[in-house]
Amino acid sequence: MRELLAQLEARYSWQSLMVDGHEWRWLDTGAPGAATVLLPGSVGDAAMFVRTLLSLGERQRLIAVTYPALPDPVQLADGLAAVVKHLGLPPGRLVSSSFSAYWLQFYGLRHPKNVTSLVLGNGFVDGTDLAANPMFDRQFVETISAQDLHAEWLTRVRATPTAPLQQLQEVMLAERQSPINLQARFLGVVRSQVCPPLPLPDSAITVLDCDDDPLIPPQVRERLRRQYPGARHVSLATGGHYPHVLNPQAYEDLLTHPT
Repeated sequence: MRELLAQLEARYSWQSLMVDGHEWRWLDTGAPGAATVLLPGSVGDAAMFVRTLLSLGERQRLIAVTYPALPDPVQLADGLAAVVKHLGLPPGRLVSSSFSAYWLQFYGLRHPKNVTSLVLGNGFVDGTDLAANPMFDRQFVETISAQDLHAEWLTRVRATPTAPLQQLQEVMLAERQSPINLQARFLGVVRSQVCPPLPLPDSAITVLDCDDDPLIPPQVRERLRRQYPGARHVSLATGGHYPHVLNPQAYEDLLTHPT
């Protein structure tokens, strides 16, 4: 996995923008045509999409974004809008994962003119959806220090069998994602509240989930589908919580053939 990350960063350079004192960073493949913005979940930076970027980046313009240590979905939505404006992007497609699938709904709420389509990947509606998982218990997340939370997740990752996803997460946590950033994302999860209805047509929304997702239980997947009953619903048989890593072909097919 380190080799893939090295290939990625040799091919594409990081860019950045300060928005209200917070740094946003991204990799832009610069291919011709309409851009697709990719947003990672709680663990990792924009290079979590390393397989997708290397596979499709020369055929499609992909912009993978690392967002700052902010738990507030409104601040994140408005910060992303500032990045989109800075890049001069026309209305386009935005693809999310996990926590970003939550706050991207607020982007659609606040900046609908920037959107042609939203892909809400492996997401949830609000913090109560995940509260049964001890790692997403609100009291636990709000009282543990950023350093201890980061160390606990790194320990969990290192205890799992060696595999591409495990290696990618370990590099992210050990070398690339700060404890403050990880904690902010977890706080965003546990404090999350239902997004108001979006001023977007049903055809603009895709809800993506995976049958074998260990973090998003079936009832949580169903709740997100019910939140957007007229949306396109795509359920992959495999892909876990990270289909861009664990089922890259199906994920890339979704990006290449969106309808």
